[in-house]
Amino acid sequence: MSEKQNNLNEKSFEENMERLKEIVTKLEGGKETLENSIELFKEGKELVKVCEEKLKNAKFKITQITEEEM
Repeated sequence: MSEKQNNLNEKSFEENMERLKEIVTKLEGGKETLENSIELFKEGKELVKVCEEKLKNAKFKITQITEEEM
């Protein structure tokens, strides 16, 4: 796992989603340079990966809690 991904993992799901929204807004604005757009896209893909993993872990925890109650 890269250092950047570790930093993203340390942030909350909500913080990562907020950053992802910022990236989408910038990319949709069309005012970024090609090079910056590529970097933003790359960061966005990393954020999506981290957020998906956090959601997967949350779903697993909820499933465990639900199964324990039965």
